[in-house]
Amino acid sequence: MLALAIAFPSRAADRERIATLNVASTTLVTYLGCLAQNKLFKRSTSNMRCLAAGAVGGAGFYQAKRLAGEGHITTAWLVANLSSSVIENTMAGENPLSRLGYTFGPFRLRVATPLDRARASYVDVDLSLAETGYLTRMLLDADDVDIRDGMLWWETREPDVQGDLVFHGYTWGLYPGVWSGAQKHVWNHEAVHAVQSLQLDSVEPPLFDLAEESGRSRVPVRIRYVRAGVLNLADNVVWAQLPYEDRWAEIEAYRFAERRSPPQTK
Repeated sequence: MLALAIAFPSRAADRERIATLNVASTTLVTYLGCLAQNKLFKRSTSNMRCLAAGAVGGAGFYQAKRLAGEGHITTAWLVANLSSSVIENTMAGENPLSRLGYTFGPFRLRVATPLDRARASYVDVDLSLAETGYLTRMLLDADDVDIRDGMLWWETREPDVQGDLVFHGYTWGLYPGVWSGAQKHVWNHEAVHAVQSLQLDSVEPPLFDLAEESGRSRVPVRIRYVRAGVLNLADNVVWAQLPYEDRWAEIEAYRFAERRSPPQTK
């Protein structure tokens, strides 16, 4: 994703360029995820399904960010979760709509649909190690925590000052945070960051599968995947080395929420 972003080096990237990057990068990483999970075979249909799922998922995440930037955050979160479901199901070698997932905190609940052929459980529960860590950091920074727009939000009584920049919002992983006096566009901006984190989490193969398929009857609930969240962590570390105005996550968030480029730092 970093290499693709470098191929589009523009702080003032327009929405067409952002859409292209989302579709291209998500398609590529989804395909690599299919390879990593050994779900690709010497059949063109398997390869095409994986590529198509990545493209659909990338387009869905682009739309989710656009909706979040316009203030339709609940709808954006639902679209992002649907896009994530298409990707993770396909990477697991299942029907793209075999399970519909929803992420809340470090947990992801994935409910079986009639298209689920394995019929091992009605609900799978996944855990993200990175998002568990981000949750801990969020709780340390927060003066108040609330459920809003289908996700956990946190607030601070004072804005965050870092050198020449004053931040009225800050997002740890899937947890958007704002200063209590922040304007509406700051909420939208931070919601875009949460969608970006879900996008990165969705294309990463699980670290552990705790519920291998068996011949037993379907169980109501099972713990399925443990996800490391390495892509999310690596993305944060890499982009943090660049000036604020050159970070792709900020370019996207400012373009969607405020229709401008990030402010330049001294």
